[in-house]
Amino acid sequence: MKNQLTTMTRLIQKISFGFLWILMLNSPSFAQQPGGGGISAEDRAKRQTEMMRDELKLNQEQEKKVYAVNFKYADQIKDARAIADTSSRRKSLESINMKKNDEFKKILTVDQFKAYLKMVADMRAKRQQGGQHN
Repeated sequence: MKNQLTTMTRLIQKISFGFLWILMLNSPSFAQQPGGGGISAEDRAKRQTEMMRDELKLNQEQEKKVYAVNFKYADQIKDARAIADTSSRRKSLESINMKKNDEFKKILTVDQFKAYLKMVADMRAKRQQGGQHN
């Protein structure tokens, strides 16, 4: 009887452990988030705008307009990053970034826009070298 109880206890422990393992693997913190993770479009736009504000010395009016552009394209970029085909993903991102840059040209001064392009190129190089970019 004691042997059966020990066997049953071990079986219940194994089942419980397996169930917990399955729950953990299916939780959002363990799942990979395609195209930029679980960050909202609003948060992504805020972070990008703050970085641009600091790097490019945006005035308040420019900051509002830059935020609007960043927000406008945040979900489109996230969706494009989730495209499985590398060539299609690259083309989609290039198209979105060209549109975004055209809007930034209208908001930023010539010097700010040059600094923006340099900032983007530096971040791209850092990403390609395996560095983190937010």
